Amino acid sequence: MRLITLHLFNFQGIKDLRLDFGGRNAAIYGDNATGKTTVFNAITWLLFDKASTGAKNFTPKTKGADGKDIHYLEHGVEACFALDDGQELTLRKVYKESYKKKHGSAHEEFDGHEIKYSIDGVPFKEKEYIAALTENFGSIERVKMLIMPDYFSSELPWDNRRRILLDMCGDISDRDVIGGTKELEGLLDFLAMPGASDKHYTVDEYKKIAAAKRTEINKELQTIPARIDEAQKAMPDISGIDLAKIDADIAEINAAIEEKELEKRQVLAGDATVDTLRKQISALQTQLAESRSAYAAEQAKVNEGVYAEIAKLKGDQSNLRKALHNKKDALDSKQRQLSAMLTERKNLLDSYAKVSAGEWQGDEICPTCDRPLPEIDVVKAKEAFNLAKSTKLEEINKEGQRTCSKDGIALLEAEVAVITGDIASTEGSIADFDNLIAEQERKVRQVEPFENSEAHKSITELIQHLRNNESQAGGQVSQQAALLTNEITALRNRIDELVASKSKLTLAEHQTKRIDELAASEKRLSSEYEALQHGVFLCEEFIKAKVSMLTDKINSKFETVRFRLFVEQINGGVKEDCEVMVSADGRLVPYTFANNAAKINAGLEIINALAKHYETSIPVFVDNAESITRLQDVDTQLIRLIVSESDKILRLEVS
Repeated sequence: MRLITLHLFNFQGIKDLRLDFGGRNAAIYGDNATGKTTVFNAITWLLFDKASTGAKNFTPKTKGADGKDIHYLEHGVEACFALDDGQELTLRKVYKESYKKKHGSAHEEFDGHEIKYSIDGVPFKEKEYIAALTENFGSIERVKMLIMPDYFSSELPWDNRRRILLDMCGDISDRDVIGGTKELEGLLDFLAMPGASDKHYTVDEYKKIAAAKRTEINKELQTIPARIDEAQKAMPDISGIDLAKIDADIAEINAAIEEKELEKRQVLAGDATVDTLRKQISALQTQLAESRSAYAAEQAKVNEGVYAEIAKLKGDQSNLRKALHNKKDALDSKQRQLSAMLTERKNLLDSYAKVSAGEWQGDEICPTCDRPLPEIDVVKAKEAFNLAKSTKLEEINKEGQRTCSKDGIALLEAEVAVITGDIASTEGSIADFDNLIAEQERKVRQVEPFENSEAHKSITELIQHLRNNESQAGGQVSQQAALLTNEITALRNRIDELVASKSKLTLAEHQTKRIDELAASEKRLSSEYEALQHGVFLCEEFIKAKVSMLTDKINSKFETVRFRLFVEQINGGVKEDCEVMVSADGRLVPYTFANNAAKINAGLEIINALAKHYETSIPVFVDNAESITRLQDVDTQLIRLIVSESDKILRLEVS
């Protein structure tokens, strides 16, 4: 593909410039600030909407001498290309201000910017335009790589560069690398997916898995010594403890306890006198409770009539209290209703007075022509005002009659007075009931407590006599049973001591087992960690081997440019990279540190290789070409931009 013509109009200070390249190589001469880079910007803006310099917020608008935008201009570029099949393709892109007239306004207002696209004179929408560019030129990334010598080496991310180089040269399969490198024997075993003999992780996947596992194992390994130390500290002293002897002693003591328990039961069961006395005491206690109940029933009959009258008076008084509560609620509701009506009446009276005092304030002079208005218009305006005023006063009066009339307020006040009087009367009645209840309570006769009765005295004396006999009879039995209980308790305490000693043995066995498990886990984890380390080492060696093969394969596609595909790190690992290496003074240096001429020639060499790979050529622009004594030969149209102090306006030479 070659550039035939290029037309700039009102583009970044260039009012009108037509360049006829005729599809041939060309040189554009001009002093500084004459527009050489602007020509380059025009092409890149036309093809991918960016400046060739990568400047942000780029705009093609032309500015005046004061540095401000010149408005109402169309800024654009038109270029004609000859495609490889001989067909011509004309692209046009115009950037302009948009103005709209808002409703009711006589003037147009700025409403942003718009871009218009066309191909071969046919208008296109933006998406259609981009699709057509992609079809004829390739992706935006490809266009940038083929038109700007420095884009691939300095602007494109390293991983994208690597991807493109692999597309050009073809990748090398992991199995080929492993099979062709003796040092990588066993790597496939590390990459094998668990449970799937025919599936393998990639090297990158395994490295990520190994890194995560190593971190996890390392954390666990760091905790094991402290856990072993903790288990050792928890180990009890078991010196002198014989498990067989402990079990024999426990069995012997349990047998002794059974003998003592049997002896105790026989002592307690052998005393019939105590049992008979206890039954007699229980029967007398039941008789005492029945006598107490009968006495209470008999005494209650003495004041039965008085208590009934008191209960009736209190019930009637309770009904009055409920009625009083309801009346107070009704009074509160009426008072709130009355307050609201009084407030509403005051507000309406204030509104009525305000509307009644209002007077016509209209103009009698025309605000547009400053002349007196016709008298009939003034009269109509006053009549309309008075009618509205009268209507409003009538509405206020009606609202007052409906919601807060004098009669309504007087009626509500009367209801409040009636309820207030009724409340006072009810409160008096409640007080009268208090007096009646007090009078009845004074009639209540005091009764003697049951404890002062003859029945209570005789029964309790008999119970006490029987308890004294029980105490004398049971004293000897209790003493004998208590001695046996103490002996049994002592034997059980001895068993507890023996069980505690036995528990020490169990705990020691558990702690020993725990320490052995931790030690085995430490050994296992260390072995797993070393295996992962070895797997990662093999992965690093694999990357070195593969990168070395790829480097040779990729570099074979270029004459002088070379590519560094990995960086060896201090720890022996490798970091993937894709640095362009440029020949300078007989040695290879990174593209970043090369001089301008070396960078441009390296970029042209890369463009040559990319154009062959994509089978697409786009005109290449070389800015600051005056600094290069010899340019790399390219198989596409080359347009140089050269600083020439003597050329105060742009000059085009084609060759």
